Amino acid sequence: MMIRNMELVCEKYNQKMDSEAARCRHPDEYCKFRSSCIIHYIGKEQARESRGNSSHEKEKDQK
Repeated sequence: MMIRNMELVCEKYNQKMDSEAARCRHPDEYCKFRSSCIIHYIGKEQARESRGNSSHEKEKDQK
Protein backbone atom coordinates (compact mmCIF):
# COMPACT_ATOMS: atom_id res chain seq x y z
CA MET A 1 0.00 0.00 0.00
CA MET A 2 1.46 3.30 -1.08
CA ILE A 3 0.84 6.05 1.45
CA ARG A 4 2.14 9.54 0.95
CA ASN A 5 3.85 11.01 3.94
CA MET A 6 1.38 13.32 5.69
CA GLU A 7 0.57 14.60 9.14
CA LEU A 8 -2.51 13.02 10.69
CA VAL A 9 -4.45 14.13 13.77
CA CYS A 10 -6.21 11.94 16.30
CA GLU A 11 -9.62 13.60 16.72
CA LYS A 12 -10.15 12.22 20.24
CA TYR A 13 -6.83 13.26 21.78
CA ASN A 14 -5.81 15.96 19.29
CA GLN A 15 -2.43 14.22 18.84
CA LYS A 16 -0.48 14.73 15.63
CA MET A 17 1.47 11.91 14.04
CA ASP A 18 3.22 11.10 10.81
CA SER A 19 1.42 8.77 8.41
CA GLU A 20 4.48 6.49 8.39
CA ALA A 21 3.98 5.82 12.10
CA ALA A 22 0.18 5.87 12.03
CA ARG A 23 -1.40 3.55 14.56
CA CYS A 24 -4.06 4.01 17.17
CA ARG A 25 -2.38 4.83 20.49
CA HIS A 26 -5.47 3.78 22.47
CA PRO A 27 -6.96 0.80 20.57
CA ASP A 28 -8.71 -0.68 23.63
CA GLU A 29 -10.54 2.52 24.57
CA TYR A 30 -13.90 3.55 23.16
CA CYS A 31 -13.63 6.16 20.40
CA LYS A 32 -16.61 7.69 18.66
CA PHE A 33 -14.35 8.64 15.72
CA ARG A 34 -12.95 5.15 15.07
CA SER A 35 -15.33 4.18 12.26
CA SER A 36 -14.08 7.13 10.20
CA CYS A 37 -10.51 7.29 11.56
CA ILE A 38 -7.76 7.27 8.93
CA ILE A 39 -5.15 6.55 11.64
CA HIS A 40 -7.00 3.41 12.73
CA TYR A 41 -7.47 2.31 9.11
CA ILE A 42 -3.82 2.85 8.12
CA GLY A 43 -2.58 1.09 11.25
CA LYS A 44 -4.84 -1.88 10.54
CA GLU A 45 -3.63 -2.09 6.93
CA GLN A 46 0.02 -1.88 7.98
CA ALA A 47 -0.52 -4.70 10.49
CA ARG A 48 -2.12 -6.84 7.77
CA GLU A 49 0.75 -6.18 5.38
CA SER A 50 3.33 -7.05 8.02
CA ARG A 51 1.52 -10.37 8.58
CA GLY A 52 1.26 -10.90 4.83
CA ASN A 53 -2.53 -11.30 5.00
CA SER A 54 -3.76 -8.32 3.03
CA SER A 55 -7.36 -8.59 1.89
CA HIS A 56 -6.18 -8.22 -1.71
CA GLU A 57 -4.00 -11.33 -1.39
CA LYS A 58 -6.92 -13.28 0.08
CA GLU A 59 -9.12 -12.27 -2.85
CA LYS A 60 -6.46 -13.40 -5.33
CA ASP A 61 -6.10 -16.75 -3.56
CA GLN A 62 -9.85 -17.37 -3.65
CA LYS A 63 -10.07 -16.88 -7.43
